[in-house]
Amino acid sequence: MKTTDIWFAAYLKYNDYNLLDYEVIGRGKGKYTFEISKEDWKDMKLAFLQSESSKIKQVMEELKDLLF
Repeated sequence: MKTTDIWFAAYLKYNDYNLLDYEVIGRGKGKYTFEISKEDWKDMKLAFLQSESSKIKQVMEELKDLLF
């Protein structure tokens, strides 16, 4: 499964999922491929949305929006 969300990619790595590949898609942007089943992917997305990491990501996005 693939994601371009670096926060979710970090969350997966933190939870011991194997990063199989990555692709640079722009300056500071990437696409990350993980070894994970669709069911586990869904479970991890739901867990991420309820995690402290997701809350921090949201606040950071709000702070970045202030700059534009």
